[in-house]
Amino acid sequence: MTNGSDRRTSYRLLLMMLWTTLLVLAVQSILGWASDALSLLAGALHTLIGGFSTVLSLLAVSSPQRTLGREIWGHGRVEVALTLMLNGFLSIAGVSLAVAAIQQMEAVVRNADLPYVAVLDLQRIQLMAAMVILLLGVALFNGYQARDLPSLALRLNTQHILQDGWLSLGLLLGLLGIWRGYHWLDPLLALALVGLSVRSFWRVLKLQLPMLLKPTAIAPEALAQIANQTQGVTRCTKIRSRGMVGRQVWVEIHLALHPEFMDAAHEIGQEIESEIRLRYGPVRAQIWVEESSPFVPSFEDSSPYLSGQEQGKDWN
Repeated sequence: MTNGSDRRTSYRLLLMMLWTTLLVLAVQSILGWASDALSLLAGALHTLIGGFSTVLSLLAVSSPQRTLGREIWGHGRVEVALTLMLNGFLSIAGVSLAVAAIQQMEAVVRNADLPYVAVLDLQRIQLMAAMVILLLGVALFNGYQARDLPSLALRLNTQHILQDGWLSLGLLLGLLGIWRGYHWLDPLLALALVGLSVRSFWRVLKLQLPMLLKPTAIAPEALAQIANQTQGVTRCTKIRSRGMVGRQVWVEIHLALHPEFMDAAHEIGQEIESEIRLRYGPVRAQIWVEESSPFVPSFEDSSPYLSGQEQGKDWN
């Protein structure tokens, strides 16, 4: 499959996961609100985090600088804004659910009337079970497809959904207990799920959002030194790098070559990329080449080159 085909396939799989997650989140939230079940509302927090994970993966796959979804760069305003909003919502909702659950647990200890009593029937539990099976089924299908796709974003999202699958199964067992009359299970499950949501959110931030800003992965001076040592290169500018050294780094360099070496531009690009990879590990390089003009002393002091010879070459 081509890179574009891989990206489109990954995007469609992630989009299917996002719509499935939103459906499960809606059903879970409505059932929790209608049943006064704190455990269902706490479970909805995990589903929301799963949706956030899917959105991050979609952004990674659809970004023009992350063409395969394999790269983990620094992140921009959209990712930062979503992270801050979700963090604020989870904090407010998590604290509210935890306080309500603690109040219920205190009432259980004192043998007093519960301030909230979950009202569940078998039909609602069956509907919730169908949603869990649907979500896990889509995650398993995506995991199967991800084996043949070079998309780290897709694999990370699938792993997150499947790792939280056991929580969904535990929630279903708890709902069956509540239905049978063990109402103390509702606040206990809610407290456990709220606590585990912190771990789940941190896992997403650690694996899928390693950097909230856009720091430089490799010093431009170091990349310029590598490029300038290559035969035929007269100068290089506009050096950018993103990512994590040793994991995956994206590098962009603009080169000016001596006219005699223009026919060997492809080989020069490969040589520079190989040297960067040798020093810094996995690299995806995007190298732009133009013919050096003897009448222009430097890029910084020149107007745009007028010969139309600039060529964008991506050798990875």
